[in-house]
Amino acid sequence: MEKLKLLLIVLFIGISSNAFGQTTPVSGVVTDDQGIALPGANVMEKGTTNGVVTDFDGNFTISVKDANATLSVSYIGFETKEIKLDGSQSYSVQLATASTGLDEVVVIGYGGVKSKDLTGSVKVISSKDFNKGVSNSPGQLLQGKMAGVNVTTSSGEPGSAVDINIRGVSSVGSSSNPLYVVDGVPLDGGSSNSSGLEGVGGTSRSKSPLNFMNPQDIESITVLKDASATAIYGTRASNGVVLIQTKKGKVGKAKVTFSTSTGFSSVARDVDVLSASEYKEQTARLAPLVGRDANDYVDAANANTNWQDEIYQTALMNNYNLGISGGAGTTTYNVSLGYLDQEGVVKTTEHEKVTGRFNVGTSVLDDRLKFQANLTVANLTDESQALGNLITGSLRANPTGAVYGPDGEVTTLAGATDNPVALFDLYRDRAESKKILANFTTTYTIVEGLDYKLNLAYENADTDRMIRVYNNAEDGGSYDTDQIVKNSNEDSNVLIENFLTYSKSYDKWNFDALAGHSYQTFNNTSLRIKGEDFSTYEIDPIYNLGIVDGTTTIQSGDSERKLQSFYGRLNANFLDRYLVTASFRADGSSVFGENNKYGYFPAVGLGWKINEEAFLADSDVFSNLKLRLGWGQTGNQAVPVRVTQASFETSVDNSYTFNGTTVVNGVTSTRTPNPDLKWEVTEQYNIGLDWTILNGKVSGTFDYFNKSTTDLFLQVSSPVPSLTNSIYVNSDAEIINKGYEFALNVNAIRTDDFSLDFSGNISFLDNNIKGLSTDVYVGNISGPGTSGETSSIFTNGQSAGSFYLPRFQGYDSDGVEILSEESEIVGDALPNTIYGFNINASYKAFDLALNFNGVGGVDIFNNTARAYSSAASLGQNGNNIFREYLDVEESPLAAPASSSKYIEDGSFFRLNNATLGWNVKNKSFLDSLRLYLTGQNLFVITDYSGYDPEVNTGGGNVYGVDFGGYPRPRTIILGLDLSF
Repeated sequence: MEKLKLLLIVLFIGISSNAFGQTTPVSGVVTDDQGIALPGANVMEKGTTNGVVTDFDGNFTISVKDANATLSVSYIGFETKEIKLDGSQSYSVQLATASTGLDEVVVIGYGGVKSKDLTGSVKVISSKDFNKGVSNSPGQLLQGKMAGVNVTTSSGEPGSAVDINIRGVSSVGSSSNPLYVVDGVPLDGGSSNSSGLEGVGGTSRSKSPLNFMNPQDIESITVLKDASATAIYGTRASNGVVLIQTKKGKVGKAKVTFSTSTGFSSVARDVDVLSASEYKEQTARLAPLVGRDANDYVDAANANTNWQDEIYQTALMNNYNLGISGGAGTTTYNVSLGYLDQEGVVKTTEHEKVTGRFNVGTSVLDDRLKFQANLTVANLTDESQALGNLITGSLRANPTGAVYGPDGEVTTLAGATDNPVALFDLYRDRAESKKILANFTTTYTIVEGLDYKLNLAYENADTDRMIRVYNNAEDGGSYDTDQIVKNSNEDSNVLIENFLTYSKSYDKWNFDALAGHSYQTFNNTSLRIKGEDFSTYEIDPIYNLGIVDGTTTIQSGDSERKLQSFYGRLNANFLDRYLVTASFRADGSSVFGENNKYGYFPAVGLGWKINEEAFLADSDVFSNLKLRLGWGQTGNQAVPVRVTQASFETSVDNSYTFNGTTVVNGVTSTRTPNPDLKWEVTEQYNIGLDWTILNGKVSGTFDYFNKSTTDLFLQVSSPVPSLTNSIYVNSDAEIINKGYEFALNVNAIRTDDFSLDFSGNISFLDNNIKGLSTDVYVGNISGPGTSGETSSIFTNGQSAGSFYLPRFQGYDSDGVEILSEESEIVGDALPNTIYGFNINASYKAFDLALNFNGVGGVDIFNNTARAYSSAASLGQNGNNIFREYLDVEESPLAAPASSSKYIEDGSFFRLNNATLGWNVKNKSFLDSLRLYLTGQNLFVITDYSGYDPEVNTGGGNVYGVDFGGYPRPRTIILGLDLSF
């Protein structure tokens, strides 16, 4: 009896196990339509959270709970396929190409549209196509990837700003960077710019407003280029729009990803200056001409010092990223942490960043009510230097001087300049920034096809920057005062947005409509405290302002901007071949004049799918052929806060005397109001052609655009009579950008073991100004030998920011420069050709990606050479000089002048990025394991004599100026990616 009971118990347990826990293992392989394995494809048991991804060879094994289950197999760029299990243990799944991505939904602002239905000029880059390596700003991920988009890393300093210029320069009074929108939130776009110490080089710097983002968190970047696509953003869209989508979770088992990389950076190339022996030879030649003894130039140490080697270092970079994503039922999540510690190639410079991101989404009421919350937090620390003085000092320092004196201490001077190495102890520049970006959206389906969406967002950036310099005047140095400056800046941005979307399909028509309202406020506060002289040197005043023992000055400021907007858009599709997109936006801004509070921005785009017509319906050549036409108006609200209003001040300097003795403070006007002031208007036409042939193997685009900006915002002389010297107006002038863009993608080879892809783009741009009533001079020339001179001009018939200087015509018999009597256009600061070229190849477990980029038809004003590389600078001051500018005909008795002599060709061709990867097999419990080696800025071909032709220290509306620019480094990175 006991044996029978035991047998029954065993049977019961077995039956229970089969009933409640039995699983069936199923395996298979996933390939594309040519039979090539697809690693990383998602295989899900439909209706559950049970899923796996394929390995490098496309193989998978999944244990299903239901022997009659259906497997859903998906992969980016391919159509999802469902497989009904029939009892077999192995399956071969072949996925069809999703019409080369034509069915993928592209984010276009306040919604999305299928790629095949786009009417505007829009380009999307997904994470798998990003440039690899160290990227502080999302802009670097795009460099060389898009036609018409010029991405410039204007400084090699870690964390420095990246300029993204889309289809040319369109403004005189402001920069031409685009509007950034992250997960539907238009950003303020500010950076940690703040004033520093007077008389110390490198006292202000620009950091990227997107530094708070971790590139590992970005799923895709979409660039809206023409007005028919950007007009939905109204007054902020004239320079284009960059939409950034972060990674979201997917329903399925939790997926853990981890990546780490270590890199080493060095200066890609030195500036070619005179060696110690050459310096002695040239100073000996010049000494009699300036009445000096040749031995006066030779330092007592009689050293052979390469000062560039003394300030630069091999910099170390470490990067760590951890992510967890997944979901169950209707809830998905994605959590990530990132840490980056990047030394700069200039000693004591560094960028440290800690980031965290949390995305969660869910739905209730049978998916009728959806919620999505996104949160990004970041803490950034930047250590900088007096870069202008430091870098130029290393180039002009006496090569016979010694870094250290006989006592082992750093010497004070290196010839005519301060010892640049001494600045590492004398000067410190530290900024700490805390950034938060949070947004919450809820979408409610009122009836089928009609959705209401609420978007609430908050952005805050809080930056404290401390700059300190110790005096060294007692030792013969040039810094005669202890100085400390603290700058505190807080920028906040609040967004409240409501909009409705409605979509409907008929037999021949498909359309969707959008109508919305947006209210956004921006607040900026600043505090600046400056102190002189310190009571002790035992404590660094960066950590205790209480030791300031001299003069203290305090300044503060605050500003507020408000933007209220109404917008709408209609997308219509007739017979799946004729496309119409029409949009309209009305923007009301607090910075506009009283008589022009609202701006209105219409746009329309037309599309014709030619390949859907009967005469091409059966074509074996074209799988896509679409003609696009677009027109629209956008704006630029470059108007500074309050300039439309009158301003007054009181001071003793403006006092009045009554009865000979009584002094009363006077009131004077400081700003003339202009109630008619408004936004700049950019009108753009675009014609484009998208095509795909050979079953998706070859695809490309062509675009022609004509973009005209009017009502340019300028500060001009006030009409008489007026209480002030200047007034802000909208000029009748016009800046015209027109050009051609070409892009080509080729899937050249596809076999089981080998694949090879090519992609490339090139843009030709013409920029021209007309109708300007008065020339605008910009680009104050820094350095010795100048007083109020400028390098650049906005003038009729020329491109924006062209170089305007006297033309150098050689030397006369006395070695004095022969210059043209009047200044003239001597160079173009904007490139007329921009191009990029990419190669992607894989062989078995190895992959290779190469990214090349370059520009042509552009010049650079080498202001570093102008300031310190003349015969006078060498002969009279003992400064070292560029070998490029050594000319035995030049007299050291004549002061150098700013001229075309210092305009150089800035064209270049660069191997921007190269990555070799190894996808490791036999990974045991890991889903993927990849090792890679990346090189950044591996070589550049250029005639420019400075560190790098991709430079601009001017900022704002000044282009192509180099004065002590931070070298762009060459970086080698070894990395590891894994997931499980």
